[in-house]
Amino acid sequence: MTGWQKRARLVVAVVGVAVLALVIAGLRGKKQTHKTESVARADPKAVAESAGGVLTQASGTSVPGIVEYERSMTYADGSTRLLGARITTDRQGRRFLVSGKELKAAKDQANVQMAGDVNLLSSDGLHAHSEQATYERTDGVIRAPGPVSFSKGAVSGTAIGMTYDQKRDVLWLLEQAHVIVKADAKTKGTADITAGSFGYARRDKYMRFERGCRALREGRIIEADTCTAFLTDDESKLKTLELRNNSRITTSGVTEGGLQQMAARDMNINYGPDGETIEHAVLLGTGAIQLAGVNGAAGRKIAGSMIDVQFAPDGSLTAIAAREQVELVMPATADTPERVIKSRTMTGTGEPGKGLTAAKFLEAVEFRETRAPGQQRIARSRSLDVAMAPATGAIEKAKFGGTTRFEDGSLRAAAADGDYQVDKGVLALTGKDGPNDPQVQTDRLTVTATRIDLTFEGTKLLAGGEVRSVLKPAPKDADPKAPKEHVPGMLKDDQPVYVTADKMDYDGDRSFATYTGNARLWQADTTILGATIVLDDKSGDLKASGQVRSAFTVEQVDQKTNQPTKVPSIATAETMHYEDAFRRATYTTNAHMNGPQGDCRAVKIEIYFTEEGNSLERVEAYENVKLIADERTATGARMTYFAADERYHMTGAPVTIVEECRETTGKTLTFFRSIDRIIVDGNEEIRTFTKQGASGTAAATAPAGGAPATCTPTAHPQ
Repeated sequence: MTGWQKRARLVVAVVGVAVLALVIAGLRGKKQTHKTESVARADPKAVAESAGGVLTQASGTSVPGIVEYERSMTYADGSTRLLGARITTDRQGRRFLVSGKELKAAKDQANVQMAGDVNLLSSDGLHAHSEQATYERTDGVIRAPGPVSFSKGAVSGTAIGMTYDQKRDVLWLLEQAHVIVKADAKTKGTADITAGSFGYARRDKYMRFERGCRALREGRIIEADTCTAFLTDDESKLKTLELRNNSRITTSGVTEGGLQQMAARDMNINYGPDGETIEHAVLLGTGAIQLAGVNGAAGRKIAGSMIDVQFAPDGSLTAIAAREQVELVMPATADTPERVIKSRTMTGTGEPGKGLTAAKFLEAVEFRETRAPGQQRIARSRSLDVAMAPATGAIEKAKFGGTTRFEDGSLRAAAADGDYQVDKGVLALTGKDGPNDPQVQTDRLTVTATRIDLTFEGTKLLAGGEVRSVLKPAPKDADPKAPKEHVPGMLKDDQPVYVTADKMDYDGDRSFATYTGNARLWQADTTILGATIVLDDKSGDLKASGQVRSAFTVEQVDQKTNQPTKVPSIATAETMHYEDAFRRATYTTNAHMNGPQGDCRAVKIEIYFTEEGNSLERVEAYENVKLIADERTATGARMTYFAADERYHMTGAPVTIVEECRETTGKTLTFFRSIDRIIVDGNEEIRTFTKQGASGTAAATAPAGGAPATCTPTAHPQ
């Protein structure tokens, strides 16, 4: 309701007052003149009849005027009947002419009836018409029971039945009220207003439409079961509008971000000084506000049990408060998925020309992104602050607070707070939720840290501050067509792997994790320490660097008992690289290994595991090799240890082995740990020679099985 209200209220007010009130006033305090010639009797019951007479309302009375008639009949009961009545009067500077085929007035005008083509014409252009009207002085109500029509300039309308309460100054159009207001220079289009009934209380300055109100004007439709419009003191403009039951305001042709529709059970609307612009609205009972999207499509929708909203003069939303069952729906676009936010309360702010740009949601917050059918990203928290792009309303940032939980397929994320860069799909998790640090969990990986930056696409993680991770075993029922993922073969594939560090960088697409700063990996009796540890879950490779120390247990068959035993091993170096394809762990730079092969030092040591992964196959040592095995110490350029028969093979220039008081040298040397057997340069040696005996004198030993000999210097086998 806008510019048409003023003209509509003037029309219906005049219709109610002028059609009959002026008629009645014209019959009081009258002076009668009529023709003196004889009159043919038209009604034998009349006690007096006259033709062509005039009734004059005395000057100075409430409504001075003239009543003309074609025939007048007076009856014994004091009633009067006028045929061809025509009433002229002046009121408030305007002249009114009321005419009808017949007028009946009871004694003292307690009841007045006017019937047959009743018309009202005013000097300002008003024309009203009905077939009959009555007036009861006892209740002061004028009634027109049949069809009523009126027009004045650009305003016209119809109704079935009308009442006017003179005492209360209240007019009602009773049935099928219909008002048309044509456009003029001050309005934007023709207004079409319909209602089951229409009431106008001039004294209280309000209008009421009942039993289905619908006001249509170019660009806007107002609908409700009941509409009550309150006018300004001068009755020229609309001040507030109350809509009750099935309330709806729809606007077309609005720009992106503008108000497209408001709907609720009830609505209270406040208008601006122009009486047309909506400034403030309160929606009660499951209300919803629809903002426009691109090219007039439906954009954001805000719903709630109660919504309080304010608008700028251009129609853009500048403030909103909603509570209970709050829901903000952002439909999908070519570039963004559908997003829905639910909560118990919501407050939002905006700017003229920009619309809603920020909103805060509190209590039981739920955030959903539907990226594809059946694929939803869901977040829950106690609070949520969002920043939105002007006009479009696209969410740019979302800050979750208090017990934040994210779900994306099998991925789970939890923290006290979450800062979500929606356009980038990046979530920063911070803050303890009770005693718990931020955590991200996938099917196989769980990461806990002081801060975690999560990229959903491809599942990328940057974690910092007391990083703790758990790598679960690959599920036995995994899809055989899916890329194979597995732990390094030197670890057990049926037990979880634990890693701690200062920082972690994880790439889910590659199943590649890098731990830096005091990194520590362990599983059961296996531990790896280093400044950096890298796990490649697809290839099964593992790397470590920076003062690497590893401890693990391997199974080995005892050559004496022929029973498998678990033997602990410790290896250290500057770097370590386990390659699952070769079942090989390589330690480089100051490599040192203490295990079933003995205590070995070299520039590089390679450890080869069996296919099962829990048994040692062989050990390779390169450059400056030094081995201590039981009572033997051997040095050379290269060594290979074969676990199956506890055999050592060393090469160098030369190779030296010292055991007790014996020293043997050569280019190649093979010996067996479990038996006293040495092969030097391809020749098996039964006799050995020493340079120094236990007594400090040179001595020689007897052949195997012979008596001991005194140690004496001798030539070494070459």
